[in-house]
Amino acid sequence: MKRTIGFLLLAVVCMFYNSLFAQEISIVPAPLEITQGNGVFSLNASTRLSVDPGNKELLQIAKTMIQKISMSGGPALIMDEFNGTPGKNSVVITLKDADPTLGKEGYTLTVTKKGAIIRAATAAGIFYAMQSFFQILPAEIEKNSTQAIEYTLPVISIKDSPRFPYRGMHLDVGRHLFPVSFLKKYIDLMAMYKMNSFHWHLTEDQGWRLQVLKYPRLTGVGSTRLSTPKGRTGENDDVPYGGFYTQAQVKELVDYAASKYVTIIPEIEMPGHSVAALTAYPHLSCTGGPFKVRTEWGVADDILCAGNDSSFTFVQDVLTEVMQLFPSTYIHIGGDEAPKVRWKNCSKCQARMKAEGLKDEMELQSYFIKRVEQFLSAKGKRLIGWDEILEGGIAPEATVMSWRGVQGGIDAAKQGHDVIMTPTDYCYFDYYQGDPATEPVAIGGYLTLKTVYNYEPVPPVLDAEQAKHILGAQGNVWTEYINSPELVEYMAYPRAIALSEVTWSAKDKRDWDGFLQRMDNQYKRLSYMGVNYSKGSYRVDISTIRDSIKNINLINITSETKGFEIRYTTDGSEPTPASSLYSGPFEIKSNCTVKAALVRNNEIAGAINERNIVVNLASGKPVKVVKPYSFKYPGTGDQAMTDGLVGTASLKAGWQGYEGSDMEVIIDLLQANNIHKISTTFIQMLGSWVLYPLDVEYLLSTDGKNWNSVGTFHTDPQPSRSKADRDFTAEFATQSARYVKVIAKSNGTLPDWHEYKGQPCWIFADEVRVE
Repeated sequence: MKRTIGFLLLAVVCMFYNSLFAQEISIVPAPLEITQGNGVFSLNASTRLSVDPGNKELLQIAKTMIQKISMSGGPALIMDEFNGTPGKNSVVITLKDADPTLGKEGYTLTVTKKGAIIRAATAAGIFYAMQSFFQILPAEIEKNSTQAIEYTLPVISIKDSPRFPYRGMHLDVGRHLFPVSFLKKYIDLMAMYKMNSFHWHLTEDQGWRLQVLKYPRLTGVGSTRLSTPKGRTGENDDVPYGGFYTQAQVKELVDYAASKYVTIIPEIEMPGHSVAALTAYPHLSCTGGPFKVRTEWGVADDILCAGNDSSFTFVQDVLTEVMQLFPSTYIHIGGDEAPKVRWKNCSKCQARMKAEGLKDEMELQSYFIKRVEQFLSAKGKRLIGWDEILEGGIAPEATVMSWRGVQGGIDAAKQGHDVIMTPTDYCYFDYYQGDPATEPVAIGGYLTLKTVYNYEPVPPVLDAEQAKHILGAQGNVWTEYINSPELVEYMAYPRAIALSEVTWSAKDKRDWDGFLQRMDNQYKRLSYMGVNYSKGSYRVDISTIRDSIKNINLINITSETKGFEIRYTTDGSEPTPASSLYSGPFEIKSNCTVKAALVRNNEIAGAINERNIVVNLASGKPVKVVKPYSFKYPGTGDQAMTDGLVGTASLKAGWQGYEGSDMEVIIDLLQANNIHKISTTFIQMLGSWVLYPLDVEYLLSTDGKNWNSVGTFHTDPQPSRSKADRDFTAEFATQSARYVKVIAKSNGTLPDWHEYKGQPCWIFADEVRVE
């Protein structure tokens, strides 16, 4: 009887063990097909790692597997040659009998109780299978340990291949540069999640980072700027900043990346973003200089002179050395944000236009890009450029990187060009990913983990043939406000992991809730690897919803993450696991600061979020939008001016934007009220083309037809490097009114003193407060 009970207990334990293992399978990106069986295979000191003989790449992969397993405390596997028949207690790595339908990067991974077999058509496929092999092992595989561990793998069958051939990450080292040791770690993380292209942005107005032997002044002069902006303070630190990568370091990194099946694509910016180069060689400009390496962010008017043959000689010489360093088929030449003001006033550029029959400066840029493309093509290389290269027409062989939304990618694909999608709203990882009040200073924007994960790279307007030109997608990390390796990791991860699943996994295999569950295990791995990843996905959103019956705002707290409690406070204090439990939208009756956080296992998980809330006569009241706001910055929609949400450091949170147009709204207070004060907050950020309104006027009415002006304001735009909020407040003798009208007149375009003069400027407004 006791023996029977013992066997029953053992069976229950085994069933529990196997089901637990099933829950722990957390491969990211999600495989094409995965089937789990019963039982496990154990790695031990007798386990053999059998590899196809004579294949150096497979041998190197096998050595990596042995080293990683043993360094983490697992057994030292014994390597031998695979003779065609899998042995007992063995892991086989082979190119034989691979599934031809899975392509060059696909693989199969089969684990039985007796052993494991990895098959692929190429070493790249084997390498990606190895990443999945590691991910079905416990997270402890990612840490170094001297404590002995006997690893077990679940019985499983995986069939996998990528959806897109291009799966990329970008890093800007022009604004801030990072040591080679960190770049290797950056590549390691990419490879871990099956990303295969590293876009290395090497030159900028603020610094030239690549050693070019024929032009030593590029790094001797052009690599160092005299100072750097201090966050968003409007001040500089007055500390020289410089550095560059030697050709020996580049070769080392290129070889290292190749060992991880990552191709490095270099970017040499032209004709714009070239002030560092012009500082070193001013004769390449339209004016002849002199110049200084730029100490401010943004875009400079001075670019390479398209009418100067020396510019093309310079470009070809530089690209010749670049091609010798980088075996990549692709060479990125930038092509973005090239102001034409110098070209318009340059006799050489105008003469070039006349000689080539070019009607305007847009076609001159097209001429520049096509000439560079022809040079690269003759050398067996392909040109990539940002989507501005479409302006004026480009060569059929050129590939477009679509960043200004998706339209550039749509246009390029319809014209037959290959496209890499990297739109700002989904792929710019220098954007805020959480509450700006608690996040590191960022360039702006707002891009959550869920938004990245939900991105679909193929625009639905493309037909099947056009869609074939979408090669994949890329995450971009621009570093104006990212000055350390730790901050790069924080901004890039885990959003890069979400993008890895977007680009690798089949569209129908993507599931947000499943991804979050699998990410729990990935976070453990990242922690063991010492990655300073953001916990912004463990976050809450604090907003308001309008009760249309009571005409008031209700506080609404939500989270992208399931399985957590939400605890909150309304007195500005930090929430704890004992704070009020959020159960649904609730009313507040006065100005306050709401703070909230996720709680699990009686502990705060992730960051605490907060929003300042205002309550006044206009709160929650209906708004008529007379002049439409921009779809790019809608805030919370028509109710944005009375939603109670105070604007944050991000223009995506609490602000409503108007591009080149006036603002006019009418608020219905629903009954006559005695009013003596009206206030609206506007913001000025010249670097983002945001100006205060030229004129602001407040008007009151009892019937919505006849209006009485109660306050006007006028501003003249002045140069300023700092961001500033300003309350436009009108106080007046008490009047009875039901309707409040707010009119804000736009400057229309940026003034002459602005570096982008003539471009549409923005108005951004926050809450209208009525007392």
